[in-house]
Amino acid sequence: MTEEPAASSQEEAERELPLDAIIARELVRDIVNGVYPPGCWIREQEVASKHGTSRTPVRNAFRQVEREGFIKVRPWRGAMVLELSADDTRYVLDLLEVVYGVAMRIAAEKTPESQFPLLDEMFARALDAVDRNSLPERVEIAFQMGRRLSRWSGSAIVHDVLNRVGSLALWQHRFLDFDVPAAAQRQVELHRGLVAAIKTRNGAEAERCAREIVALTRSFLVPRVRLQKDTPPPKRPRKS
Repeated sequence: MTEEPAASSQEEAERELPLDAIIARELVRDIVNGVYPPGCWIREQEVASKHGTSRTPVRNAFRQVEREGFIKVRPWRGAMVLELSADDTRYVLDLLEVVYGVAMRIAAEKTPESQFPLLDEMFARALDAVDRNSLPERVEIAFQMGRRLSRWSGSAIVHDVLNRVGSLALWQHRFLDFDVPAAAQRQVELHRGLVAAIKTRNGAEAERCAREIVALTRSFLVPRVRLQKDTPPPKRPRKS
């Protein structure tokens, strides 16, 4: 999953990760960004050649990505990118609502004041994306904000769980190819409330805003996923 450049200490920590973990992170990021669409096969040898390694770390990376719900590994064939059903999407967002709410409650209690200017900066970028009617950018900034705040909460477990569930949710946002002005404005209000709750150490209000943000997204996203999956592909014209 794409994310803003982290602090140098974070980058150094990522460079020290095992190769299979690095490959797994890159695969998830590519799947979320549409490099590997649902139904696409990812071949072991291609990934191994790209990273200049043997197939062993690639197999280990495939297992990690499979556990996160993005692919199904097929022996001797590689890995196939899955496609979540509308029900699966709803379940993911149900999980995200709970995890995001808890993460933001903890973030309200733990986020250092030194990070407040960056939080304000991210919210300003989100407002600018709304003004420019840039839905993909707005969604990405919202997820970046959630990841940053969960990291600032100081709980590695909360950050890891939110990142895993959030990656699946962000992946499904590819179905949101339209926007609703009223919903966009409500999202702005909720994120403004979330930022204010974080800065005033109001954990209960931060959790309420966070859960409502996800609930609003779910109300639009799940029907859209269901509609697209129920719509048959256009028929190809017959050859004369």
